[in-house]
Amino acid sequence: MNILLITDDFYPNFGGVANVLWNLYKFFQNKEHKLLIFNPYSKFENVYKEVIIKNYVLKDLACFLREREFYYYVIYSFWKVIKDKNTPFSHRLKILMFLIFKPKILMKVIKNVSNLIPYLKKLNFDIIVGGNSGWIFSLVYILSRFFNKKLISIAYGNDFLIRNPLSLKTYYFRNTDKIIVINNQMKQIIKKMHRLNEHQLEIIFVGLNLKEFDVKTSKKELRREFNIPEKQFVLLSVGRHVPRKRFDLVIKAVSVIKKLKPSLNIKYILIGAGQKTLYLKNLTKQLNLESHIEFLGSCDLEKRNKFYKLSDIFLMPVETKKDNIEGFGIVFLEANYYNVPVIGTATGGIVEAIIDGETGLLIKPNDLNDLVEKILYLYENENIRKKMGEKGYRRVIKDFSWDDLVHQYIKVFSDVLG
Repeated sequence: MNILLITDDFYPNFGGVANVLWNLYKFFQNKEHKLLIFNPYSKFENVYKEVIIKNYVLKDLACFLREREFYYYVIYSFWKVIKDKNTPFSHRLKILMFLIFKPKILMKVIKNVSNLIPYLKKLNFDIIVGGNSGWIFSLVYILSRFFNKKLISIAYGNDFLIRNPLSLKTYYFRNTDKIIVINNQMKQIIKKMHRLNEHQLEIIFVGLNLKEFDVKTSKKELRREFNIPEKQFVLLSVGRHVPRKRFDLVIKAVSVIKKLKPSLNIKYILIGAGQKTLYLKNLTKQLNLESHIEFLGSCDLEKRNKFYKLSDIFLMPVETKKDNIEGFGIVFLEANYYNVPVIGTATGGIVEAIIDGETGLLIKPNDLNDLVEKILYLYENENIRKKMGEKGYRRVIKDFSWDDLVHQYIKVFSDVLG
């Protein structure tokens, strides 16, 4: 079985989507099946750097309209969709209307169709997989009609959200053979939002490549390495500094805790960077917390993993907005792997990443008092903290190893092919 996967997010990126697809590629290498990946960033065995991710603007349309090749591939692509008798005719029209009403996506899709077709004609593949359900979904849908192949799309969260319940994008989902989602929460949301059938949806969790997380140094030795006192209570957050992550809430929580317990030797460490970094640093200064909060910026994986292991609690109090949702939060699993209990918000896929009261604690969204209460609860109950960390570790080993998850992907691919 040869699987063609097309994505706009891949190694060396290390976001959620890129991480899933990179691990899928690595764990396919020793299998009897072949995974062919087309992406914008990397080129090596069975990986082709041929996806164009330029964001076109409306004024670019004038240039496209002067190219004969553009007309050819628009007409040919539309014809392939229109003649697909396996799709209801009204759906075919709405799929094409989506592209007509979204000229920026249309230009991106057609540019990639014209670029990829010559390569794909030379390859032998049995099925097409879309690496996510953003704009790339339209591309893989059209290519599946070009080559008359079954289509699978992976959906994470934000990529399938729509602002308008009448969005024509729904008809892409409704005419896809299988949609892989990363947890039950996402399954229920996408099923309701796009009015999908149960048989179209398959849950495969995100996972960890456990070999990459091995840190042989003990927690005590790591603290010595980074000059962190053994008795200091260390909080850790890992992630992009964007508004919805609400790392500012943790900084405010540290400020409240210092007032409640002035003698508590507490440290909050942030790994990551982004548009809110300056704001977070300024907030730290305003609250006079420079000695209690440390910004490490973006770190390599080895250093990041060491800080996971030396920490006492991991936190990410994400908030969910109408068009922005935390699909899962793999960082909670990464922390659990090091026997570290976690605190996250009871929203989106986080409610499945954390077993409340067993591998960590859930808090109400944007609730400073609840966050303070949960931090202090774990600080004051070391035995509970230890038990949560141990249970989190065992769960990661049992349910979230890529050694097992890759077989679930292979089964879905095989089942779709019949």
